[in-house]
Amino acid sequence: MLPNSKRSQSEIVGFAVIIVIVSVIGLIFLGFSIGRGDETKKTSAEISDFLQASMYHTTNCTTSYIPDYKSIQDLIKSCYRNENCINLDKMACNALKEDYSKIVKESFQVSETAKNKAYKLNVYYEDLEIEGKEYIMNFTEGKFNNCSREAGASQEIFMDNGNLNVELGICYG
Repeated sequence: MLPNSKRSQSEIVGFAVIIVIVSVIGLIFLGFSIGRGDETKKTSAEISDFLQASMYHTTNCTTSYIPDYKSIQDLIKSCYRNENCINLDKMACNALKEDYSKIVKESFQVSETAKNKAYKLNVYYEDLEIEGKEYIMNFTEGKFNNCSREAGASQEIFMDNGNLNVELGICYG
């Protein structure tokens, strides 16, 4: 039989070993749960960052004078106001659809074998006083079926009486 002090030391060492094992198992489970949740948040953050950055892309459309070329954000406003690109001899909405669809298409390449299976982009006006949405443009590439997960984000452009909203959703395979 061990003296009391030796037996107490053995029990303390055993207790410390059990605490370390439980802590390691807890950290492993925590790592798995954070890893899973972080992936979805990261994807939505990437889409949000893309939308914010794309608002500042300069187009080749001007509605007033050269060289006052519109950003995507300003072109969305011009499209809502039914303005014309004076240097391109086309409506701002047509220039917006051409330029923005090209940016999205190059950024989120879609195919059946790629990571991105489909995307959809909606631009609409939402009045602060009147309920409802007035769709300005939308385009889609790919099909939203058999998605392992979907993610999306939106960007608001403030106007006098309401907001212009740009929403982008992506289907991942």
